[in-house]
Amino acid sequence: MTRILVIGNATVDFVFRMARWPAPGETVLADEMTQSPGGKGLNQAVAAARLGVRVELLAPIGQDANASFIDEALRGETGLTPHWRPREAPTDISTIWTIEAGENQIVSSAACARSLRPEELGPVATLASGDILLLQGNLGAETTVAAARLARARGASVLLNTAPIWWDMSEMLCLADLVVGNEPEIGMLAGGTAPEDLAALRGRCAGDIVMTRGARGALLLQAGQAEAFPAPKVEVVNTAGAGDMAIGAIAALRAGALPLPEAIERAMALAARTVGRAGVLSAFPTMAELRGV
Repeated sequence: MTRILVIGNATVDFVFRMARWPAPGETVLADEMTQSPGGKGLNQAVAAARLGVRVELLAPIGQDANASFIDEALRGETGLTPHWRPREAPTDISTIWTIEAGENQIVSSAACARSLRPEELGPVATLASGDILLLQGNLGAETTVAAARLARARGASVLLNTAPIWWDMSEMLCLADLVVGNEPEIGMLAGGTAPEDLAALRGRCAGDIVMTRGARGALLLQAGQAEAFPAPKVEVVNTAGAGDMAIGAIAALRAGALPLPEAIERAMALAARTVGRAGVLSAFPTMAELRGV
């Protein structure tokens, strides 16, 4: 059975809901604060596992109460096996601000994630042809590139989520079979977001490219052809985690051998369900809901 290995970060998310953004220097009282496991790596692993795929997550975490909180929470996720790399450093955290319009702003620590080294990538050596390695930008360049090279050597495909961009991703673009990023990220890498910009980016040895565009859905560039996928119209409650849901869903559906265009179409529908709910992991759809997409 095809499996997905996600290598990325794991955080504790502190989500603050408020009516509006504070002005510079202003203090705004939140209407609600919730705490949950998070981080792009962890979120995408959970999203894929909830769609019935066997998923493993390799992530560095501290040896503190936040690490215990994350580990305990993931024990209830069927089909997800974590491989923790304990650190002396504190577990990374994220603060997520959301307002009534559904928009969000996120600030994350990253020292723990960036500490992962190439010699700690043991599970990558067990990948086989047909498996998928899912990576993001949270880790350092050396470790991320090393993981991608090893996965390709073993016949696995590589899916790269470009967020966050804090190092030169040129080499990773040449190692990825599929690149998924939001409009600002792809614009940074391609020098623009028009189809011809994506075509030029793909010509620099990138694989297929998916550019997510929020409420406007997604754009796929595959074999020189651009195809748009609209996002279903929903009442927005919270956009935090919607991108991770879409990426996890694309990986899971591709693991099930669904053609990429169909996988994107379903991923957009699942992400739309996510933004219509409060929370992040608690908003992610399950396999039962996938059947209705």
